[in-house]
Amino acid sequence: MDLQKYTSNPLFMTNTVFIVIFMLVFPAYFAYTADGDDSELSDPLSKSGSWMVSFTETETEYSEDLILGDGDSEDTLYLVEVEEFHNIAKVEISLACQDNDDPGPGFNDRVSASTDLSSITGMPDDQSDESACGGGGGGATISFLWNFVDNYEGLEYVAEDLSMNDIRAQWSDNGSGRGDWSTTVGMEINAFPVVGGAVDDSEEVTITWKVTTFELEIMPHEESET
Repeated sequence: MDLQKYTSNPLFMTNTVFIVIFMLVFPAYFAYTADGDDSELSDPLSKSGSWMVSFTETETEYSEDLILGDGDSEDTLYLVEVEEFHNIAKVEISLACQDNDDPGPGFNDRVSASTDLSSITGMPDDQSDESACGGGGGGATISFLWNFVDNYEGLEYVAEDLSMNDIRAQWSDNGSGRGDWSTTVGMEINAFPVVGGAVDDSEEVTITWKVTTFELEIMPHEESET
């Protein structure tokens, strides 16, 4: 009897219809906005805009001295680890030795180096080289360089019509460069022969690793009014 009273009321029926429509449309609307093509609503990092991009750079350097005789070689290892949200811009390896105990040109000792980067993430290419030690007769220091982020200079700039995701992808090292950097160092001694032995029987080689990392900072950019 009471139900018939309400169903015969036009205002009650109108409200009931609106409630039913709301119950059907409301969930469907939010399902559409969540699953639709407008990704900016679900992921604000994909929204394009004007951004101030800067870099907080850190350089880590470590050196080790090796004493090598003629025909000697020694394997060295340097572990490269990076903090979360940091990228590796580049890794450098340099070797130097001074040949100051020979009488002159023609008796310069030579240093060689070759890398084994098979365990490094991203599989960077191996490098190898050799050079005369510095001192009597001269000689260049051996230097190896690996860049992991194209066009990185560490300079602040303004990015236009890009999203934060686009910018982060542009300056990402993609997880490359981590692991044990292995380098084999060899020595060739060219000693001046003298009675009773040689003037020169070994050299000290200094190997240096330098790792440049950076943290990316992205802030909204607003042009100042003049």
